[in-house]
Amino acid sequence: MNWKHVKIVLEKEIKGLFRDKRTWIASILIPTLLFPILFNLMGTGMNRVEKSVNAGIKIAVEAPADGKNVIKVLNEDPIIEIVEEENPSEALEKGRIKAIVKIGKNFDQKLRNGEQGDITINYDESSTESSFALPKIKEVLDSYGNQIVAQRLSAYGMDPTILTPIELKEKTITKEESGPGLFILSFLLPLLLVLYPIIGGMPVSIDLAAGEKERQSLEPLLSTGASRLSILIGKYVTVTFASVLGVVASLTGLIIASKTSPEMLPTNITISVPGILIMACVSIMIAMIVSAILLVISIFARSYKEATTYMSPLTIVLMVPAYLTMFSDIKTTSDVMFFIPILNAVLLIKEALFLINPIHIAITFVVTGVMIVGAILFAKYMFEQEWVIFRS
Repeated sequence: MNWKHVKIVLEKEIKGLFRDKRTWIASILIPTLLFPILFNLMGTGMNRVEKSVNAGIKIAVEAPADGKNVIKVLNEDPIIEIVEEENPSEALEKGRIKAIVKIGKNFDQKLRNGEQGDITINYDESSTESSFALPKIKEVLDSYGNQIVAQRLSAYGMDPTILTPIELKEKTITKEESGPGLFILSFLLPLLLVLYPIIGGMPVSIDLAAGEKERQSLEPLLSTGASRLSILIGKYVTVTFASVLGVVASLTGLIIASKTSPEMLPTNITISVPGILIMACVSIMIAMIVSAILLVISIFARSYKEATTYMSPLTIVLMVPAYLTMFSDIKTTSDVMFFIPILNAVLLIKEALFLINPIHIAITFVVTGVMIVGAILFAKYMFEQEWVIFRS
C-alpha cells in the first residue's frame, strides 16, 4: 500500500463528497434538522393540549338531588367548568366536554351517615384532552374525600395523620436536575450512534463503488498505478468520514432540539468528560465497522439501485441491539453481553452516561477492534476479486 496514492484517492473522493448535493441532504441536512423539527412538533402538540386543559375543563355532572356538595366542590375549582348538556354521552364523544361525573344515589346522606358514596367518571380514552383532564378531576375529588376523612376522624377526637403512620420521602442518588434528561438520553443516544453512521455513510458508499460501476469509471481507476488496497483505503476513509459526519450532524440536531424544545429534552444534563470521550470513541468505531460493511455491499452490487436494496435491511439489523437495550438496567447487565459485537458498543454508550467501568471498556474496544480489522480485510478480499468487480 502506498500512502501517497491513498492520499490522492482520499482527496479526490472528499472533493466529490462535498460537491454532491445528495450527501449534503442525506448526511448533514436531514440529521441536523430532524430532531429540532420532530421535537418542536411534539412540544407544540403537548403545549396545545396542556393550554387547552389549563384554560378550562368542561364537564357534565349527572347527580341526584342529594349530591350538591360534590357539585359545589367541582364549581369551586378554577379550572373545572360544569356545563349543561341534553345528551352528555354524545357531547363527550364529540369532544364538547372532557368528562362526565356521575354521582351515586343518596351520596350526601351516605357521607353524613359515615358510609361510602360512589362517583363514576366517564372519559374518552381516545381523546388526549380528555385523558389529560381525568387526573385533574380525580385530584379535586380525592382532595374532597380526604377532607371528609379528616372531618370524621376529628369528630371522634382522632388525629387525621393516624391514617398515614409512615411519611415516605424519595431521594435520588443522581443529580435531580439532570436525572430525567439522562434517562431520555439513555434511550436516544445508543439508537443515534448506531443508526446515523449508516444514514451518513450509505449514499457515499454506494456512489464510490456501485455508482462508479454504473458510470464505468471504476475500471480506469483500477488501471492506474495505485494498488487496489490503496484505492480501497482511500474510499474506506471517505465513507468513514461521511458516517462520522452523519453522527455529528445528528448530535448537533439533538443539541439544537434541546435548546428550542427544552420541555421535551432538558438542557441541564451533566455527563462526565471521560464519558463523553468514551462515547465519541465508540461512535467512531461503530462508524468504521459500518463503513467497511457498506463498502463491501456496494462493491458487490452491480448498480446503485441494487446496492440500495441490499443496504436497506442493514439499517433494521443494526437497530435491533439499540432497541434490545432500551429498557435494560445497565448496572445489572452481565459482563458476557460486552463480548457481543455492536451490542457491546450500544451498552457501553448507555453505561458511559452513568458510570465508567474499565473492564467493559477494555472488552468492548478489543472486540470492536477485531471487528474493524475483520471487516476491512473482508472488504480488501472482495475488492481484489475480479468476479466481484466486473459483475454484470
